Amino acid sequence: MASLGFEKSYRETVVLMTRSYLIKLSSLGSAESKTVPQEATTERVEWSYNPKLRSDYRHRLLSLCSDVGLAAESKSGRSGADFLGPLLPAVAEICSDFDPSVDVEPSLLKLFRNLWFYVALFGLAPPIQNTQHPAKPFSTTLNSVGSMGTIPLQAVGGPYMWNAQWSSAVQRIAQGTPPLVVSSVKWLEDELELNALHNPDSRRGSGNEKVAVTQRAALSTALGGRVDVASMNTISGVKATYLLAVAFLEIIRFSSNGGILNGGTSLATSRSAFSCVFEYLKTPNLVPAVFQCLMATVHRAFETAVSWLEDRISETGNEAEVRESTLSAHACFLIKSMSQREEPIRDVAVILLSQLKDRFPQVLWNSSCVDSLLFSIHNDSFSTVVNDPGWVVTVRSLYQKIVREWIIKSLSYAPCSSQGLLQEKLCKANTWQRAQHTTDVVSLLSEIRIGTGKTDCWNGIQTANIPAVMAAAAAASGANLKLTEAFNLEVLSTGIVSATVKCNHAGEIAGMRSLYNSIGGFQSGTTPTGYGLGVGLQRLISGAFPQQTQAEDDQFNGILLTKFVRLLQQFVNAAEKGVEVDKSQFRKTCSQATALLLSNLGSNSKSNVEGFSQLLRLLCWCPAYISTPDAMETGVFVWTWLVSAAPELGSLVLAELVDAWLWTIDTKRGIFASDVKYSGPAAKLRPHLSPGEPEAEPEIDPVEQIMAHRLWLGFFIDRFEVVRHNSVEQLLLLGRMLQGMTKLPWNFSHHPAATGTFFTVMLLGLKFCSCQSQRNLQNFKTGLQLLEDRIYRTSLGWFAYEPEWYDTNYMNFSQSEAQSVSLFVHYLSNERVEVAVQSDSKGRGRENGTTLVDANDQYHPVWGQMENYAAGREKRKQLLLMLCQHEADRLDVWSQPTNTKESASSKQKISSEKWVEHARTAFAVDPRIALSLASRFPTNTFLKAEVTQLVQSHILDIRSIPEALPYFVTPKAMDENSALLQQLPHWAACSITQALEFLTPAYKGHPRVMAYVLRVLESYPPERVTFFMPQLVQALRYDEERLVEGYLLRATQRSDIFAHILIWHLQGETSVPESGKDAAPVKNSSFQELLPLVRQHIIDGFTPKALDMFQREFDFFDKVTSISGVLFPLPKEERRAGIRRELEKIELEGEDLYLPTAPNKLVRAKVPIMITFNVIDRSGDHNDVKPQACIFKVGDDCRQDVLALQVISLLRDIFESVGINLYLFPYGVLPTGPERGIIEVVPNTRSRSQMGETTDGGLYEIFQQDYGPVGSPSFEAARENFIISSAGYAVASLLLQPKDRHNGNLLFDNVGRLVHIDFGFILETSPGGNMRFESAHFKLSHEMTQLLDPSGVMKSDTWNQFVSLCVKGYLAARRYMDGIINTVSLMLDSGLPCFSRGDPIGNLRKRFHPEMSEREAANFMIHVCTDAYNKWTTAGYDLIQYLQQGIEK
Repeated sequence: MASLGFEKSYRETVVLMTRSYLIKLSSLGSAESKTVPQEATTERVEWSYNPKLRSDYRHRLLSLCSDVGLAAESKSGRSGADFLGPLLPAVAEICSDFDPSVDVEPSLLKLFRNLWFYVALFGLAPPIQNTQHPAKPFSTTLNSVGSMGTIPLQAVGGPYMWNAQWSSAVQRIAQGTPPLVVSSVKWLEDELELNALHNPDSRRGSGNEKVAVTQRAALSTALGGRVDVASMNTISGVKATYLLAVAFLEIIRFSSNGGILNGGTSLATSRSAFSCVFEYLKTPNLVPAVFQCLMATVHRAFETAVSWLEDRISETGNEAEVRESTLSAHACFLIKSMSQREEPIRDVAVILLSQLKDRFPQVLWNSSCVDSLLFSIHNDSFSTVVNDPGWVVTVRSLYQKIVREWIIKSLSYAPCSSQGLLQEKLCKANTWQRAQHTTDVVSLLSEIRIGTGKTDCWNGIQTANIPAVMAAAAAASGANLKLTEAFNLEVLSTGIVSATVKCNHAGEIAGMRSLYNSIGGFQSGTTPTGYGLGVGLQRLISGAFPQQTQAEDDQFNGILLTKFVRLLQQFVNAAEKGVEVDKSQFRKTCSQATALLLSNLGSNSKSNVEGFSQLLRLLCWCPAYISTPDAMETGVFVWTWLVSAAPELGSLVLAELVDAWLWTIDTKRGIFASDVKYSGPAAKLRPHLSPGEPEAEPEIDPVEQIMAHRLWLGFFIDRFEVVRHNSVEQLLLLGRMLQGMTKLPWNFSHHPAATGTFFTVMLLGLKFCSCQSQRNLQNFKTGLQLLEDRIYRTSLGWFAYEPEWYDTNYMNFSQSEAQSVSLFVHYLSNERVEVAVQSDSKGRGRENGTTLVDANDQYHPVWGQMENYAAGREKRKQLLLMLCQHEADRLDVWSQPTNTKESASSKQKISSEKWVEHARTAFAVDPRIALSLASRFPTNTFLKAEVTQLVQSHILDIRSIPEALPYFVTPKAMDENSALLQQLPHWAACSITQALEFLTPAYKGHPRVMAYVLRVLESYPPERVTFFMPQLVQALRYDEERLVEGYLLRATQRSDIFAHILIWHLQGETSVPESGKDAAPVKNSSFQELLPLVRQHIIDGFTPKALDMFQREFDFFDKVTSISGVLFPLPKEERRAGIRRELEKIELEGEDLYLPTAPNKLVRAKVPIMITFNVIDRSGDHNDVKPQACIFKVGDDCRQDVLALQVISLLRDIFESVGINLYLFPYGVLPTGPERGIIEVVPNTRSRSQMGETTDGGLYEIFQQDYGPVGSPSFEAARENFIISSAGYAVASLLLQPKDRHNGNLLFDNVGRLVHIDFGFILETSPGGNMRFESAHFKLSHEMTQLLDPSGVMKSDTWNQFVSLCVKGYLAARRYMDGIINTVSLMLDSGLPCFSRGDPIGNLRKRFHPEMSEREAANFMIHVCTDAYNKWTTAGYDLIQYLQQGIEK
């Protein structure tokens, strides 16, 4: 009637219905009658014609409820609920559009209060306690008064006694009820008014203390026991009922709709129900007990809101959006409440806000929350309130504290997104031109810094401490930092710069758009140009810019889109061709494209959707395609910008990025470059020290791509922290990425530079798995636990390779690697605990949440019996923890070589049973992990025994692993002729040094082992094997089956140079029997007889062409060498003329003669004076002629120099492969006959004694003469060269122990590098009948220390650099100890003087200290350096040399 406008009829009808309802009520009063009134129903109709009548109807209905309540309360036998309940659905309907946040007139407010008073009194509200009591059957009507008293308690705790329809009506009424504060001053003091709600005939009148007790108990229960009944004594029964009504109303508000009030469609801050709850606290001078109850109500309401949000945490799509906007409405309201006048409100707002942040960290990055945080304080509160400076100061300092905590917390979790958001807000502040407030924000944020140094901002280890995340944060800041160095970033100043850049780009796009629209688009050539421009001019002149037409806008977008898409595709094409991408150009294009994309988000036009999605895809894919650190920096900057400015794009961006990441796995890029050639140091040392064919260097530096991946990964972790609580879709995308990475076969590069990035990926995996304790991934619990095990297995896969070292030219790289691994360890060791605790507390009985630990009796089709699975998983985790801890310690030593402290973990003792278990677990995952475990702990006997046992019992499964050889090919196995040796024909090839070990006498030339060794040698090209020619010639001593000889002869067929070098070495071994000495032992004599035979066999095998070449080469160098013999008798002064005379007799025949010491150098001419040849590179430019001097010695055995230089050459290769900047110069030496040889002269050098002939000063003065004053670039460059060469030779000297280190044997080249020559005394021998004058491990004379250590007390940076380099060189050499020792030990029977006394091989092994941990070895090397510094004996030795031989000291 009312909606049709029949006002009179409506009023009469309402009056009649109301009256009849009340009459019916009174007639039903007697207990005998059992009829219940009909439900009152109100159809929902449009009241658009007459809102006045609607509010009238609302008023009348509420009055009716009051009257009904008053009448029903006094009825003895019946419950008032039976009368009031049927009216509730009608009230709910009529309140559904009532906005409680507007001012309500007091009369209506009283009616609402009365309604809730009776709802509380009759227990009509749905129960608000979560505890479920066992449901007892309740009758709808309670006859006796005694049981009537239990209603309030049931109302709080349940079960619900009435009809469910009433309950939902109460919930709907709650959303439209204003706060029950009747007058702002003394609303609770005026009990007369409340008493009036009681019927004087009622049995439950105000005087009934029993009833009051029940009401107070109900109130206490409703408040969750926060206020105990005893402290409520001052509260009367009526007041308790009233407070109970308040509690019901406010708690139900939050439970029914998450606490969003009626009114308006947008989820604005003002619609948060906290605005109602806080109203009660505004009344001054409340009784403490009442205030306590109200405070408790606030907290209970908050808890209800939290549980409402938590129940919806796993929802996606629109429901998730509603949940997030509800959350942000509450958070924003709490932020705004912090500026209230009333202190209690401020305090409670701060408490609740911090609880909200802890429960739902996503609010930290919620755009509207950050908005209200940074800007709200300045817009509304200050202007509206009376000027009260004290209050302003209080509120301002409170805000500053909260803002600072908020920003720091968000930075510590997700520094990229947080900076992106701040930049967004700064852009906004810029556009609003709100000058006055920014000063506040500026002063707040100005001290906040993040960086790779120590971060004081937050305590403990946070996500932002992960080096990859920090690098990504630097990229997202937009600051132009060199990420390779340590940085410390001022969040605010870089934020302002980047915000300006972003605004500029947005401005460019907006300017282009308005220009385009103002001149009416860019006309195509068909229309007369004048006309096209004319329209634009008319528009400009008239100043009337018609609102741009949609079509024009679309056209403009279309033009720019095609432009940007084309530009980005060009960058990709350039990168594919290997052209370097211009960093600043790429950044500019990406930024402009992003600005275009964002400028169009608001438009509803559907015309360019395809174009925009293509642009978005390109923005995500380009950096991944180009994969250089620079491109990735731009990528992270742009992606952060996109997700901060348009959070709705988050899922799209992440989906594209995950696809691109999975694509890098398929194309084997960066951290997924699992091809052998990318595998770092080991690849460069093939085949000498590590097994496998040598391969060409990759064109793209793998480290560059790994660094790019690292930045990208930092962005992923950052996004994970932001979305982990609020976006199941994005979490599942990350899950897909992790699944793709952890599937077998193992996808990762095992380049040592990837260590940190690899473990950071695994850390992201573990963090993702820890979401199983969150509610939103509850349904995926088993899947997450299986993924977690896959992550353990994948992480263990890293340890399937030998531990390697790697040094890059990036500053701080090794520190961040060590930090990445130790953070992984930290997380792994602390991780399981929290999850276990949570699963206990949440109750184990969830149907979808069964943990694997519970699933003991389950049988899984893939994983088998589950309890073994869970136990196995724990074992894998323990093994992983131990290995990662060891890796973290190793990397820590490498990053801080001179820090002498032992780490705590290295002192941990592991029992022998545990070692055995570790070995078995490792072997079960991958046999290579067990072998690598044994090589990490070489002195652990339990481990070695167990691995030996495992290798021997699973021998068929591991034939492809050459590292397993030493576990079953042993001298003992030879004696027993072990059956395991039958596997050797099928075994993978090992390195040459490993094969050489099997040629030593200990292996007795066992036929199976010999066959294997020869197969290995044959598998490598002869040129690779020539390096070990001295060792192969020695192997002929033990070659009873003539197998080695057979190999050598076959190799000479394949390579002429191999043949020549072999012949020279055979000649060098031929000894001339000296008179007066006993005949050589039988073994040696048979060896000596064999040499000429082998030589002849080789010559017989030459083709005619090869024979001609051989004769010319040997003839030429024999003649040159024999000059030395001719000149020997002549006095010194006549020798030069003699050399010239003799050389002129020798002809140079042919173009193909080469230097024997360096077969790749072809001789072009001989220069008579010192014998210097002009040479060209065999494979290089034939016009590039360089001089190369050689010394032709007679009467000196050069074979010992060859051995020393072999070791130095191996060391140089090791240093180069690991990337340490150390200098060694292994010059060429070749014995060409008994006591004759050719020695290359080190170019551009002079000896220290020659330098002493021209100056009196020491090295320090000579360097200043040659390179300029101290501190000048040229002097410092020369000092740097001296440091890197001194350190290189320090490591070599420690191992080889060369003596006779006087100044004639130390050369300096023209850039300041030191080179040692003449290794006549090495290992155990020294000059002067082994007087052992030189007791230091390497020579470090006083004048050398002046250059190395200007401070003179070992405190300078240069000294630290020298010691660090020595330590790193020593650690790198220890890794290849066996190869170096095998090279030396094959020469044991060669008769070289260095093996003539003591135990040279045993002592060499001792100097490597295999029993020491890496840190102990580093400390040992530091001690060696300090010791050499302090030794005076070297100076004494120089003096003796000077006195004896006149060599300058």
